[in-house]
Amino acid sequence: MSELTEELRNILHQKESICEALEKLENSGEIDYRSTLCRLSSDYDAAGELPPEYAELLDKRFTEALKTAEEGEKRYQEKITRTAKLADDTQALLDAGDLATLKEVEILEKTILELAPGSGLLEKLAPLKNQLAAEEAAVKAAENTVLKLAGELEELCALEDIAPLHDRKPGIEAEFAQLANIPRHAALKYNDAHRKASVKLAQHYETLDLARWEAYTRKLDICAELDKLSELPEEELANASKRLNILRESWKNLGSVPKEKSDEINPRYLESTRKLQHRIDEFFARKRQIQKISAAEKEKLCLEAESAADSKDWKNTAAAMRDMQTKWKSLPRAGAKENELFARFRAAQDKFFNARKTAFDERDKKFRQSEENKNALITEAENLTDPRRARQLRDEFRAAGFAGKNDQELYKKFNEAMDKFFEKRKAENASRENRANELVSEVIALCSAPAESLNRIREIREELRSLNCRETRQSEQQALRQFDEAFEEYRRQEQRQREENSDSIAMRLAENYDAWKNNNDPQLPDLALYAGFAKLQNMAKLLTEAIGGDEKAAVKLEKQIDISRCERSRICDALESLCGNSGTGDDTVDLAAELQFAMLGDFGKENSRRQPHDPHKLCAEFAACGIVPVSELQEFQRRFAAAKAVIFR
Repeated sequence: MSELTEELRNILHQKESICEALEKLENSGEIDYRSTLCRLSSDYDAAGELPPEYAELLDKRFTEALKTAEEGEKRYQEKITRTAKLADDTQALLDAGDLATLKEVEILEKTILELAPGSGLLEKLAPLKNQLAAEEAAVKAAENTVLKLAGELEELCALEDIAPLHDRKPGIEAEFAQLANIPRHAALKYNDAHRKASVKLAQHYETLDLARWEAYTRKLDICAELDKLSELPEEELANASKRLNILRESWKNLGSVPKEKSDEINPRYLESTRKLQHRIDEFFARKRQIQKISAAEKEKLCLEAESAADSKDWKNTAAAMRDMQTKWKSLPRAGAKENELFARFRAAQDKFFNARKTAFDERDKKFRQSEENKNALITEAENLTDPRRARQLRDEFRAAGFAGKNDQELYKKFNEAMDKFFEKRKAENASRENRANELVSEVIALCSAPAESLNRIREIREELRSLNCRETRQSEQQALRQFDEAFEEYRRQEQRQREENSDSIAMRLAENYDAWKNNNDPQLPDLALYAGFAKLQNMAKLLTEAIGGDEKAAVKLEKQIDISRCERSRICDALESLCGNSGTGDDTVDLAAELQFAMLGDFGKENSRRQPHDPHKLCAEFAACGIVPVSELQEFQRRFAAAKAVIFR
């Protein structure tokens, strides 16, 4: 960029000043835009030349400022034109005067505020606006007043009472007459309400005239009814007095009659009421005398009732009290003393009858309690199942006490329930006895096959226990004992067979064990052969594994053989002790066996040795034992067979 000289700097400042003047031209107020633009353009051109790098920027700024100034000139000219038109419109409204409306003034005022707020037009419009606003307020006030008067007329017309409308209507008309500038719709509403009010008043005046003649007709009817009441018999004069008061009140409420009929109807009414009132007065004078006599009689009845109120003779006193009540009802009323005397008489009567009721309630309470107890006993008797309870029920029923009028019926129901129980029990006993005999016969028949009949025998035992038939109890016990003996014999035979099988298969397994032990090529045991003998089957399995080379199985097998040796020795010793023979003749074997048991952890065997031995149980235990070597097994089997032969010979 070339260096600026003092002259170029002055040209630059001069052109920038011209651009700033163009940019501020629109806000300069009222000026001659065209001449000013021409002057500033000439000054810009005459300012001199600048280097291109400065001239380009300033020329662009000058062009934009000039364009903006020209647009501002257009807006300025448009504003002058609008202001002139607003001035013409304002003058037109002012010239119209009363013909203008407040709404038109407000619209023009709004436009002036938007386009020319400082033109002075608002001040010119202000007097006209105030005048129109005042006139509109006056019209609005007149409208509200007229609508209020119309509403008041409508409300008065809606009332049933015509007097408020009659009194207020002239005042409303006077107020309406003083109003001016009334809107048409308000005037129409007022005229409609005024017409309706006038019609209603006219109808009212017509109704009043008709009402006077109607009142005259009604009063003629009252006079005719008074004449009829004067002819009533004496016993009906009390009601006539009440009716006379009603007719007098009706006469007062009827109002006036036509003037030409007033002198006719009023004297007739006064004469009729005087005549009827005279008869009524005489009637009540006689009535008061009768009431005085009745009061004296009722006083006596009160004294009589009060003297009998504390009596405990419920039956006779109750009859006397009822007689007093009948006599009281036959007497006329006692006038002013009637309520007081009746309260005394009623208090004495209530005192006696309440005491009587309390006594009877207490008695009935006992009867009800007795009845409840007996009903409970009857219910128990109807559901009775235990004959031992029957005698107790009879004693409790007798001790329950008297149950009043229902006692005989309760006694009958109780006896019927007890009779029904005993008849039912008799029939049930016969049925149970027959059923028990059938079951006894079935038990005897089942003795031929006791093993297959265990479940059935169990059912028969349960059924016999539930039947609880005393007559067949001995035969039941005998038949069941016979079955038990048959079943025990079956078990013994089965046990003998099991023992025989046990000896043979145990010997076979012992031979296989000896062959394995002596390395003589043993045969593998058949595990199915030892089904039913858990210990033998377990040892056969261990032997099979040991033959296969399982050292752990071989160790377990040796332990099991030691246990079997101890068990067989213990069983043989026990059987021999039952025979009276100790077997070895000393206690060495026993001590060795006990030591072996202790070493194997079988501490419970010592206690079992010291208990009384059951030979059948010992035989079953021997058959269930495991194996020992063949020579030992033969010795144990020999000892077992010898002891068993002695015990069961």
